[in-house]
Parts: sequence; structure tokens; C-alpha cells
Amino acid sequence: MPFLGNYIRNLVSVAAGRQPSRPLLFSYYVTHRCELNCAYCSDGDGKRFKEERIPELSTPQACRLISTLSREADTLDVTGGEPMLREDLEEILAHARRARMRTVLNTKGIGLEDRPDLLDHVSVLVLSVDSLDAGRLAEMIGRGAATAERILGALDFALAHRPQAGFRLVLSAVASPANLGDVSRVAAFATERGLGFHLSPQIVGTEVNPELRGNAAYEALVEEVLRLKRRRRGILGVPQYFRGIRRFSPFRCHPFLMPVVRPDGRLYYPCLESKRAEISLLEAGSFRSALRASRERFGDVPECGACCHIFCHMGLSLLQRHPLAAAGEWRHWRN
Repeated sequence: MPFLGNYIRNLVSVAAGRQPSRPLLFSYYVTHRCELNCAYCSDGDGKRFKEERIPELSTPQACRLISTLSREADTLDVTGGEPMLREDLEEILAHARRARMRTVLNTKGIGLEDRPDLLDHVSVLVLSVDSLDAGRLAEMIGRGAATAERILGALDFALAHRPQAGFRLVLSAVASPANLGDVSRVAAFATERGLGFHLSPQIVGTEVNPELRGNAAYEALVEEVLRLKRRRRGILGVPQYFRGIRRFSPFRCHPFLMPVVRPDGRLYYPCLESKRAEISLLEAGSFRSALRASRERFGDVPECGACCHIFCHMGLSLLQRHPLAAAGEWRHWRN
């Protein structure tokens, strides 16, 4: 089902006070493996993803899963862990494209220059870049400057190959108390070069880092990014999202706008942060069947209210709840 069709159907559910259940995209964690030690990495329990070792689907199983997902949504977000640690990533992405899905690859990009064919299968490349300074970036990823240089090298490689490969390049940054100035420079770098940019505050478990609450420098950063959005194209997120993450106001979360799938093919219900993943999408045969079985087992979606103030939860939920603002987002995806 195309993005727009699901969005319109969800509007009816929102107007009726129900949880919208038509996915705008799926997020598939192809692996939890990662060789970095990013300070902000959190799986909802306050642990890094790599600390929870979950078996991964084989290549044929992953392709079968993607075919199942493609019947419900036309966009697939491939993430991790570090998805580039899967040697079959090219095949996974190529299968998604054959299934007529837009592919979004979320990665640090280390080794991208050694796997240029990946870019032939990517609709949107999201590079996680929290600083443009190798020394500062090394501190954030918990590794040496040489590793940080490889991340920045991947950004250079992507910039050089973007024109011929034709993918959309988005820089993603997590704002923590330690890197607010760095994030400001990443946002400026992205918009000056016609790239996309999206911002999330650091979350510890499911709660925002307490040092960001009432932090004048953080609030100034959010206002600066919002001003950039008004002046230039490329800053992703409806204005309501930026106002929400400035003071961390409560919001109505709609987790089924982006259902999350574990590396073993199980559906998190209602979201990754719940840590509940009992139903295999491959065994269920469809997303609707997996969702129905999960709801029968775990009940309705709880009202969380004031947690998970991040782009994939708050940003998507507010996009769905504010259709006029959502219509204005089109210009930020066009460049």
C-alpha cells in the first residue's frame, strides 16, 4: 500500500480517536551487531543494542520477510546495530527494491567506499553523523580517531557518488549535552549542500537525558534548527515536532506508523521500547495477522505520554496528526 494511501486511511482512525494501524514504513533491524560504542545508543532498556544478541534471519528468510512487509507499506527502513556488518546487505536491499519498496539505509557508513554497489539499491541513505570533527566524533562513538575518520570518509564518498547513484542523502544527529555545538554545525553543513537533516534528543532508556531538560543551549539549538527549516529546504520534521522536543511536551504516540521488526523476524509490540516480541511475521504470514495475534496476547497500546521524544516516534506521530503541516513537508524531501 503506498505511503499516501495509508496516511489518508490513518487520518480516519485519528479522527475517530483510534490508534492508526496502517504502516507508513517498516523498520527492520537486520542485526544488533555493532563494533562501535556510541554514548547515546539505547534499546529501550538503557542497554546498547549489541548487548542483546538475537539470531538473524538468513538471506532467503530476510527476503521472504520483506516480501511480506511489502504488501502493507511501500517503504523499508533498514537499520541495526550496524546493518553494514551483514555481508548480504546488498541482496537484502536489492530484493526490497524488486518488491517495489523505497529503501532507507540507516548506518554510520564505515566501509561504504568498499561496497559502492550498496548505493545502487538505496533510495535514501541516512548517515548518522554527530560531529564533523574527527576528535569529537571519536569521543561520541567510543573508538579512536581513525574510526571516526572512516565515518567522515563515508560522508565524503556518499557526497561524491550521490549525483550518479541518485539516492537522497540525509544526515541524522543525536543531540546530547556534550555535542550541541557539533549538531549545529552538522545541520548547517547539510542544508548548505542540499542534504536532508533530522534531529533527535538523546534518550536514556525511554526518557530524555535529564541534562537536556531546561538546558538553554539545547533549547537554542532546537530553535536554530527550526529557523533553518523556515529558510531552507531539507530539515525534516513538522514544526510541531520541534516545538515538542524543545520542552519535551507530552504527545499521543502512534507506534504502528512504523512497526519494528527484530533481527529474528519477530514483531515488537507495540514498539521496540516495550521489549515484547513474541510473534514471528514469517510464521504469521502477514503484518495484519501478526498485529492481531500480538494485540490478543498483550492488549491495547498503553498511553505513554511523556517519553520517547525522538524522530521515529514523536516525529511520525505528529506528522500523522497534523496533515496540513505534513503537506508542507513535501518541499523538504524534494531537493
